[in-house]
Amino acid sequence: MIPFLLMLAAVIAGCEWWSLRRGLEGLEYDLRLSKTIAEPDEPLQMVTVITNRRRRILPFIRLNEDVPDGMIAAGELSPEDIKNHRALLRSTCYMLPRQRLTRRTGFQMPDRGRYLFLGATLEGGDFMGLGTTPKKVSLSRELVVLPRPAAPEGLDRLMGGWLGDRSVNRFIMEDPVLTLGYRDYTGHEPMKQISWPQTARLGRMTVRCQDFTVERTVTVMLNAHSFSFGSYGKQRLEAALSLCRGVCEALEERRIPYALITNLRTLGAPDGFGEVGDGLGQAHLATALEGLGRADYDYRDTLNGLFERALSRAAPGRGHIFITPVKEDAKPELLQKLRVATGEEPLVITGEE
Repeated sequence: MIPFLLMLAAVIAGCEWWSLRRGLEGLEYDLRLSKTIAEPDEPLQMVTVITNRRRRILPFIRLNEDVPDGMIAAGELSPEDIKNHRALLRSTCYMLPRQRLTRRTGFQMPDRGRYLFLGATLEGGDFMGLGTTPKKVSLSRELVVLPRPAAPEGLDRLMGGWLGDRSVNRFIMEDPVLTLGYRDYTGHEPMKQISWPQTARLGRMTVRCQDFTVERTVTVMLNAHSFSFGSYGKQRLEAALSLCRGVCEALEERRIPYALITNLRTLGAPDGFGEVGDGLGQAHLATALEGLGRADYDYRDTLNGLFERALSRAAPGRGHIFITPVKEDAKPELLQKLRVATGEEPLVITGEE
């Protein structure tokens, strides 16, 4: 009897040793997000995939997923690293042999920013049920949340008739090279506008309709080098980011080409962001908005440096919209340089407005 009990104890000890050291071999974890760029409070999903590649049952697995603090999730969320804004999303499951388990967890991110999902720690119960065996899986999945759009009525109040004037000024000159079509001669058009081939073909006097090609571009300047950082700097900068988004969307709506330059520090952008060249279209707007979403509460260049970059491309016909956290950042001497270079008054919009 004693030899049998000793043998049984040895078998149990061996199984316990194996479960503590190799119990989670063949267990895999992966995570993907339903979107990588999202709006604040937009419903999103974390898709967690756990795969058991061994021919054995795993009766208990505790899953601790490393997620950003501040997310609103349909699950148990507990702070993990307050300083680095990390939290753990906890759940449990069991795995059958050769099973792949897919879980979808709904969540929302209320605040703008760049967020990282850094994998998980899986804990499996040992053979005797006395403890757990951990296995850490490191990943890096990125989510960028865009700034909230500025209220349209507030933006219209701040911009006044500035955009309307620019839209009108785009159509003050005709290009004699580009022809849109033809119309009948009324007697008021100059002789050079008469199209003689069309007149001969139609049997009546016909003039050319020319296209308008005076391009009225805009440089949007977003400043983050502000004395206001301290007690309320983040709130003012968030307001400036929302206003910047609203301005870019207003320019898109009116089909006015624009560039965006900023001295914001951005996170995760390969080129550091800082500038989006002249353009229009949804891809152009998406590039600008993603840069705003990645913005940190710090700057990469001074206010003077931002104006130097704006002046390097300033020319007659180019307008400037200067967006900054507080009005004290709008230095009169710097705005005067833009005024001289372009012959136009820059528009100043501040976050505190």
